[in-house]
Amino acid sequence: MPSAADADSFVLSLIFNLKSITMKKLIYLAVMLISITATATPPEISEKVLKAFKETFANAEEVTWKEMDNSCQANFKVSEVQVRAVYDNEGNLLETVRYYGEKNLPPNILARMKKKYAGKEIFGVTETSSDSELSYYITLKDDKSWYTIKSDPYGNTQQVDKFKRADKD
Repeated sequence: MPSAADADSFVLSLIFNLKSITMKKLIYLAVMLISITATATPPEISEKVLKAFKETFANAEEVTWKEMDNSCQANFKVSEVQVRAVYDNEGNLLETVRYYGEKNLPPNILARMKKKYAGKEIFGVTETSSDSELSYYITLKDDKSWYTIKSDPYGNTQQVDKFKRADKD
């Protein structure tokens, strides 16, 4: 039969183990709450940036913000076009990237694409715009390949990439 000292030692060991397990769970819970709170905190976008954004993109919907080192990025929709706009911390628009289909492509570029790349379907367009450049990256496809074509605003084009379609054997 165990002695009273052994029983006391067992009880103390059990209490210590329960406290240890409980403390570990509490610490884990605290860490989880802190990380959830940190990720749920919306970025603090300056008033200059918000004012510039509202003036430029008054019809923006589903806006989300992301802070970066010396700038911030807004992701949003205008009509059916998905847009990404990057601002510096003073509210200056640095770059926009717009994603859309062929119906939003400027007519002069669309006409050249249809003529030069007849038989290929326009899958999508990525338009990049900054102070120094406006470019259209047009993704085309046919039965065998995917193509990426870069166009300037005047319709001058060059093929950037060509990939064999993996979904077609």
